[in-house]
Amino acid sequence: MKTLSKKNNLACLILSVYLDNIDDSLASHKLKEAINLAKSLNINVLYSEFFKLRSPSPGNFLSTGHLSKFKEIIKEYEIDLLIFNNDLTPIQQRNLEKIFKLKVIDRTHLILEIFGKRAKTHEGKLQVELAHLIYQKSRLVKTWTHLERQRGGFGFLGGPGETQLELDKRILNKRIKKIKSLLVKVENTRFIQSKNRKKNHIVTASIVGYTNAGKSTLFNKILDENVLSKNMLFSTLDPTRRIFKGLSDHQVILSDTVGFISDLPTELIESFKSTLEEISSSDIVLHVRDLSSPYLISEGKDVYSVLNRIDKNIQSRTIEIFNKVDLFNKDECKSFYGENTIFVSAKNGSGIDQIKYAIKKELDQMYLSTKLSFNNNYGQITNWLYENCKIISKKNIDFNRYNYDVKITKINLKKLMVKYPCVEILR
Repeated sequence: MKTLSKKNNLACLILSVYLDNIDDSLASHKLKEAINLAKSLNINVLYSEFFKLRSPSPGNFLSTGHLSKFKEIIKEYEIDLLIFNNDLTPIQQRNLEKIFKLKVIDRTHLILEIFGKRAKTHEGKLQVELAHLIYQKSRLVKTWTHLERQRGGFGFLGGPGETQLELDKRILNKRIKKIKSLLVKVENTRFIQSKNRKKNHIVTASIVGYTNAGKSTLFNKILDENVLSKNMLFSTLDPTRRIFKGLSDHQVILSDTVGFISDLPTELIESFKSTLEEISSSDIVLHVRDLSSPYLISEGKDVYSVLNRIDKNIQSRTIEIFNKVDLFNKDECKSFYGENTIFVSAKNGSGIDQIKYAIKKELDQMYLSTKLSFNNNYGQITNWLYENCKIISKKNIDFNRYNYDVKITKINLKKLMVKYPCVEILR
């Protein structure tokens, strides 16, 4: 249990109820995470508690004893808002609001509020609005009494017409359909941009990780940028892209993406599908992990549980980076995790060279430096090479004989040899 001194802003009570047999330390961690989520909205958490509930009430979620207990606490602390670090059904939410006579929201609603505050770009705002509408649609199950009233039909002989509930559902469905169509246009634009990058042999790398793992700070250190970097959950929502100039032989675009969290609402996963697909289409994924977190392993699983929905093979091109090594003995970390593990401190910049070397190594495996020689189908082969690889130099050796130095992927080299068997590989 934790109490805080009261301030002038919105007074809040947070309850984290666990239904399974989990360790108290994990339950406490989940409660602290919920408190930090609330604080990121400048909500004043006056009282918080976690406890186990064997069988939640279908109508009120809490037992009669808990209802009486928290009624007293709400009165004592003059609570304005009750937040559950759980998902509530519409009926449970409505009944709790009636019993406690204050606003009640669940975990999904809280995260949606944070995303609503953080969205800055047109796409981000659309994705957040879509998530809100999908969530609201699930709440339209006679949650409010005004939705039960009927509207009359047209003219004097009109029938009873449609209920307010049906009208609200129709309005929501219309807006959801509109936003989805707008997001499809954004997705198509992103696809064209991605296609152009691949055509110009620009490699994309995305930084992912659990929220507050230090992704944005690391992004700044790698690129010497000054993107927003705060000790705050979901400080980054809209992806930030910059050209990575640290590798002279390759053109790389590095993206800083939204942080992940345990039990990420389904509405958000659905709405941010296009952003997640951009991560999965990246050539390289940098997974930043917080060494200082006691739940390092479970947080990593939470990240992959979302990414694997989009691409099951994403781990094959992922580089694991352990951040905040400045808080530990580096030699001890190496002996525990292995010599080849990348340990960095986004705060002081140590280990950045290791990241650059790891990216370069991945790129060198993706691209082969090859000398090609051919004398037939010059026009067709040259056009194909310009479209599918990076040409370093070319030389006319003798009549109709050309040598090209290129950087080409193993896949494209195979395609070239199948399509044009006359091409010779000199090295």
